[in-house]
Amino acid sequence: MMKFFDRERELRALSRVWGSTLDGKFNLVVISGRRGVGKTRLVLEFARRSDVPHIYVFVDKKGLDATLSKVNNMLRRILGSGIPYARSIRDLLLILRGVSAKKPVMLIFDEFQNFSHFDSGIYAELQEVVDLLKFSEEPVRVVVVVIGSIVGMMRNIFESREAPLYGRKTMEIFLRPFRFWMVRRMLRELGSSDEEEVIALYSILGGMPKYYDTLDRLGFRFRVEDVLDYMFAPEYAAWKAVRGELIEEFREAYPTYFLILEAISRGMCTPEEISSYTGIKQNSLPKYLGELTNYFEIVVRRYPITEGPRSKRGRYFLFDPFYTFWFRYVHPNIDFIEIGDTETLKRIVLDDINQHVSRVFEDIARDTLLAISGRFNKDYGLPLINRIGAWWDRRGNEINIVGMYGEKVTLVGEIKYTSKPTTAREITRFLEKLHFIKAKNATRVYISKQGFTRGALEAMNEEGVIGLELSDLIDMWERLPQLQ
Repeated sequence: MMKFFDRERELRALSRVWGSTLDGKFNLVVISGRRGVGKTRLVLEFARRSDVPHIYVFVDKKGLDATLSKVNNMLRRILGSGIPYARSIRDLLLILRGVSAKKPVMLIFDEFQNFSHFDSGIYAELQEVVDLLKFSEEPVRVVVVVIGSIVGMMRNIFESREAPLYGRKTMEIFLRPFRFWMVRRMLRELGSSDEEEVIALYSILGGMPKYYDTLDRLGFRFRVEDVLDYMFAPEYAAWKAVRGELIEEFREAYPTYFLILEAISRGMCTPEEISSYTGIKQNSLPKYLGELTNYFEIVVRRYPITEGPRSKRGRYFLFDPFYTFWFRYVHPNIDFIEIGDTETLKRIVLDDINQHVSRVFEDIARDTLLAISGRFNKDYGLPLINRIGAWWDRRGNEINIVGMYGEKVTLVGEIKYTSKPTTAREITRFLEKLHFIKAKNATRVYISKQGFTRGALEAMNEEGVIGLELSDLIDMWERLPQLQ
């Protein structure tokens, strides 16, 4: 099993809840997030570290009887053969209440949303017993942890005001993918030391620990071509796992959502562009884009950072590099995989992937600058910021680093991820763009993967532009995992 990385904040939160449970206070904890983000591993790692007596139940779709049969077998194995037989979820929790007087326990339901497939009345039953245990005058040393991967269904169960379990959770953890510098740390421990290769791997796999763990288990090397072999091979599930997961989320509307996500992955970021690519009428898009952004959290709407969220110049982007990769390269080319012509698909990707990696690197760079602010920003001559993004106008002018502190622009910059050093001419073009944005006295920074020519360094020195190379970002990434 691959080493457990990060999640210290979430582990502390679970430790707090378990401490409260030991004091006799019943808790209901909800943990949700995409499949493969590490929800189950997080809970089991906490139970292992803290020596927590726990009962783990995977809720399959076979029916309540099958699930309860598994639970009863575990109860007897863990607590002894004298334990009564639980014939319902209510029975189960009341049995655990009695047992907890002598032995506190954590009950874990994995893929909790699967109860919806055979008996949604369980949620009303669970509401009743949760309320009973929460307000019990006697100590109840039980914590129920429910884990769910279908984010939309979990929100219907716990966040819809009409749902029986609305308002019942004690704590919620929405587990997000790892940030780049944690993936970098993980890859380095797995033997990948080439920094540009690490960036490219992250642009394909994103921050989902499951994919790195699977590659490691299967003996793949962490190189782009090897990862593409894994992604596209018919005998591995990676190429179709996302499709199945998202069809379950989107249900019968999945063809429409897939079209929109494919358009966004290919750089069609405005409603006009998305409509043109998909053939979906522009006045029909707000519903789908709103759900992808606010409900499923797969898409993020960005806007010129100086204008705020009401800006009419908003653009849409996929939240995670893996989804972007999948909808850009895998979804439109599934036929190549199904007929076994993976070499053609690999050539298509390798001929184009630099554009994809470059866009991902822009997000990495901005995220890094924001993460170091207030910690190490002065070490690099950078100002304090609490927001970062990009700026653009209708005429096509764009500045891809704009950092703000409150309502004031304090940082402006450019990001270049190419194989050639930045030239003096490129520095001049960058400086000429700055008059489009009101950024008086803002610190100016230029991030260039391959560094700068002598002429560029002279121009930057004369104009007071801070230059950051890949080695500078590496230094920041080395520091950041210590802060998680």
